[in-house]
Amino acid sequence: MVTVIPDVKVKVNEFIIQWLSQDKVFDQLSDDLSCILNGKVPDVVPTKLINNRSLSPPHHKHPASPRSSPRVPGSPNRASAARTKSNRTPSPAHEIKKSSPSISNKLKRPQEIIPQFYFPMGKPSTPPQRVDDSRLSKIKDLFEECKDGLMAPRDFGSVTKAAELPLYWKCPLFEACSSSDTCSYQQFLQVYEYLDSHCHDEASKFLRVLTKGSRSHIIWEDFNNLIQDVIDTHPGMSFLDDAPEFHARYIETVTGRIMYTVNRSWSSKITITELRESNFLKILASLEDEPDINQVSDYFSYEHFYVIYCKFWEIDTDHDLIVSLDDVMRHADGTVNPRALERLFEGTVTYNKTETLTYFDFIRFLLAEEDKSHPTAIEYWFRIMDLDGDGFISLFELEYFYQAQLEKMRLLGVEECSVLDCVCQALDLVRPKEETKITLTDIKKCKQPSLFFNIFLNIQKFLDHELKDPFSNKDGEVPLTDWEKFAAREYEDLIADEELNKQYEYEDDFEEEDEEIPMMGNVVAKSAVETYGK
Repeated sequence: MVTVIPDVKVKVNEFIIQWLSQDKVFDQLSDDLSCILNGKVPDVVPTKLINNRSLSPPHHKHPASPRSSPRVPGSPNRASAARTKSNRTPSPAHEIKKSSPSISNKLKRPQEIIPQFYFPMGKPSTPPQRVDDSRLSKIKDLFEECKDGLMAPRDFGSVTKAAELPLYWKCPLFEACSSSDTCSYQQFLQVYEYLDSHCHDEASKFLRVLTKGSRSHIIWEDFNNLIQDVIDTHPGMSFLDDAPEFHARYIETVTGRIMYTVNRSWSSKITITELRESNFLKILASLEDEPDINQVSDYFSYEHFYVIYCKFWEIDTDHDLIVSLDDVMRHADGTVNPRALERLFEGTVTYNKTETLTYFDFIRFLLAEEDKSHPTAIEYWFRIMDLDGDGFISLFELEYFYQAQLEKMRLLGVEECSVLDCVCQALDLVRPKEETKITLTDIKKCKQPSLFFNIFLNIQKFLDHELKDPFSNKDGEVPLTDWEKFAAREYEDLIADEELNKQYEYEDDFEEEDEEIPMMGNVVAKSAVETYGK
């Protein structure tokens, strides 16, 4: 015998549909919605539904007494009627109507206003502060000292400092004030008053100045003139004055590092939130107090530019500023997994599927390869290993990349580790939430993301880690990132090679003055200048 179990959900849905199909219900809901849209509180007592008997339980009427029924003698009709009225059960609609005034009054009390909690341009000070008149007077005096009250870009640093802004804002600030070769006090005042009244933190002011108020985000071209000003005026970059052909490469390198680190959304557009969460403005401000540009390891270090540039030069054999898959496979003596390099050209970490990589793309690749613990690098290599783009690295994908590692082990004559043992080691390292799937969050929570990726992507780095002395780190030393260690090591090697080459150079009395790449005492061949200086 089959037991029939009623589906309560279906029955409830039928009742709701039946209730909504009634005209009075639909009209009342429409009125309530209009009240809400107009900022009013709907009536607690739905006036159109009070008389709707379908909403209240049916009242069973008792049979009327026959007219011939005996009446108690001497009982007044009013008293009987009163007793009868008091004994009746009031209807629900009557109870709602009776209690409605108090409920309605409670709901119609003044609502609490929620204070503003989101300030896209920074939280303004309370109470609002006016522009300091003494500061403006000082700035006005600086303009009056110039011929005709018009200031040139080279003198704008004094105005920037008088306005209590970082020194290296001077170039974008001048361009935000004037589109010509000079700037007047009135042009500056217009921009400065806008910054003071509408932009309430450093990030919002910088975005407004750099974009000239044309956009709500920063693109990589916006940094060109700012970085060029650093080249022209920073004391640590004076050695580059005689090599203007390399300015463009330095600008592109610095911009690439900024976008790699700051643009966490991979959109090529730096938002004000990303700017606030990064250290870029802090690093930019520190340039004023640090005469040695190489001490500013983030973004602006010329030594780091030198390393990146030379690494690209080594694989760009035809020197056309683009590299193919075969070129990239020669990087680091071919230790990078070829299957991972093939993925570079499929549009997984570049903005378009392409058969070549530009210098800008190579900057991102080198930064991600040499420091796989960086947040952007973790996302970079996760995209590479996620073959099907489902948001997980599966066991199949781990095996796919490790098979290429096994081939390199055989070529190096290294004792092979089975796929099963390697995958188990990786899972123990990451400890994913699901045993057969590794998510991006799992790797970010891992304490050694570099080791995880090197197991499958770079056999040499993996072997170096296995042979590394665990007590090699000295206490008290300032910790360096993997990228900083790599850049320092490579720069020393490049200097040593250059010094060695100088010992074998033949110098005669009429040595030609060839153009050279200034590397703070190091030089590269003239052919590099002729190729990359274009």
